[in-house]
Formats: sequence, structure tokens, C-alpha cells
Amino acid sequence: MINNNVVKQDWMSDEIYQWACLEETARLNSLTRRSKGSKALVAIKAQHPLNADGTPGPEYEARLKKALIVKAELEDRGLSVEFMTFGGVHEGHKTMSLAQAGTNWLVEHGVDQSVITTVPVVFSGNDEDRMAAEKFQNDQNYSELHVVLSAGQWERARLYFIFCGWQPEMHPITFLDARPNHSTVCELWGSWAVPGFAKGPEEIAKITDEIRKKHLESAMK
Repeated sequence: MINNNVVKQDWMSDEIYQWACLEETARLNSLTRRSKGSKALVAIKAQHPLNADGTPGPEYEARLKKALIVKAELEDRGLSVEFMTFGGVHEGHKTMSLAQAGTNWLVEHGVDQSVITTVPVVFSGNDEDRMAAEKFQNDQNYSELHVVLSAGQWERARLYFIFCGWQPEMHPITFLDARPNHSTVCELWGSWAVPGFAKGPEEIAKITDEIRKKHLESAMK
């Protein structure tokens, strides 16, 4: 993969240069969309555990509250807003999916059910990102893609969205009330997160499958 707008610097391996080219392509794709459409898509990354009554736990609820702030800001700019919620049945509740819990919370806080896409079959953060990117890409009426997440998820999510061809606006929350479920340290130096991306785009499918299996195993405990 070669992008004439990206100079391969001396320190770049072939794999890192591929990422630099993908990053520039994603920037141009996203910039082009800004001049089209009247809608914004806000993807809210899910988080276990749920409360015993099936409502979002504190970290997930903080993201949902942030999503409403993002919604208000976008509407002030004249955009109509749609949401995506994600996640299957996970820790905290035996029957309520993370996606449905998030949808229920949004509806209870004044969001019309019709503007929410609920995706209860996702257990991997990378899969959340991929599905949001695909929904955005397939609807030319979307001009902006926004992602609400915890601060520790930023690095991997941004890289995966770049892999998918887009650079969304990220809206992180910093969760301090308990140990957050995502660690920046683990994302940057752990064996299955960001370091694997440096091996090149071809490694992404393998990494995504490993992450998916990890979350599925956790959900089945």
C-alpha cells in the first residue's frame, strides 16, 4: 500500500508505513463526508458489568451521559443524531444484554427508540468499531461519526477505526470511582492490544479474533 501524500520516514518499517497510509486515507475519507449529509452517528461503546437490575453500571452510565451531551452539541449545530449501542449478555445480569441496557437507558432519558440501533451480538471492542464504521460508510446521509468511550480505550479504538477507513471524533470519559475496565497501560504494552497493530494491518483479523474469544470466555463464566 502506497499513498503519494505520505512520505516513508527512515524510522518506519513497511508495516508502520502501511498504517501511516491508512491514517491519511481515513482522514481524507472523513473530511470528504463533512461536506455531505445532515446526520451524525454516535456509537457508544458498551461496558460490563450491569447492575443486578439490568441497568448500566457506573462506567457504562458515565458514557451514556456523555453521549447525551454530544447529542445536544450536535443538534445545536443543526445535525440530527442517531445512536448505536452494543454488547451481548455479559457480567452482572443473566438475561439483559449490554446493548439493550444502553438502549433502555437512552429511551428513559428522552431519546426516541427509532433513532437507536441496538446490536446485542457483539463481545469485542474491535467488532463494535467495525460495525459502527460500516453503518456510517453505508449511509451517505451521515456527515459525522462520533464515538463515546472510556479513556483507556482510545488508542486501540482509534487505530481500528483508521483500519476501517475513518477517523471519528472521540469523546472519552475518565472514570475514577472504581478501577476502570480498560487500562491505558495494558492497551499500549499488553500482548494483544496496540503492540499487535504495529505488525501491520494483516495482523488485525487475528488480533480481533483473539479479543473476541477473550470476551466470550469472560461472558460465559
